[in-house]
Amino acid sequence: MHAECFRVKVPACSGLAGFTAGGQRVSVMPGEYVVHRVKPKVPVGGIAEALRFLGADPHGRDVHVPVERGVDVRAVLKDAEALPN
Repeated sequence: MHAECFRVKVPACSGLAGFTAGGQRVSVMPGEYVVHRVKPKVPVGGIAEALRFLGADPHGRDVHVPVERGVDVRAVLKDAEALPN
């Protein structure tokens, strides 16, 4: 299975938000994260794809940020800084 993987630095002003695996709405905290493009195991609101920010909420849980299928990740992460893998 091929998975897209990124390292990004999210600034305090990014406004990125998504859902935990349990469906709770949360914001992505500022910091550096590993991000995977995934297909959610449990569809939340018909989301076909998401960017999973590992350990990105205030409690260290993963945050799934919904994206449209095939969207360029750079458009979603426009305020985040891409880091070398």
